[in-house]
Amino acid sequence: MSGPLDPVLAAGRAAHQQLMLDTCTITRAGTAVLDRTTSTLTPGPATTLYTGPCRVKGQRLPRDRHAGERLAEIARYEVALPFDAVTAARLQVGDTLTITSSGDTRLVGRALAVMAVDFGSTATAWRLTVEDTN
Repeated sequence: MSGPLDPVLAAGRAAHQQLMLDTCTITRAGTAVLDRTTSTLTPGPATTLYTGPCRVKGQRLPRDRHAGERLAEIARYEVALPFDAVTAARLQVGDTLTITSSGDTRLVGRALAVMAVDFGSTATAWRLTVEDTN
């Protein structure tokens, strides 16, 4: 479907992609296998769903979580992927996004849990909400 906004959206998407200076990989854990002798679950091999550019932006309102009697803050981030990014499978809550390179070296290697996958026909990027699991 095309319309009068197409040139504006194309320009916005191209401009937003220029801000994607980080790179990431999104994976999904494989099906765990139960060893009936030891009663141990062994995670199956992860499937890579996406590897490529992204933009990581912290959210100002971290989420609080109670861990026993202790209050722990969970850092939340918005991660933008190119609007036309293609993934090997539909992204789901629980997938893992790992920052593989960034101008902020403190982010590199961080495993972030996908909490929400947003869609929008007039968006300039494909946005995900992730939480720091470290």
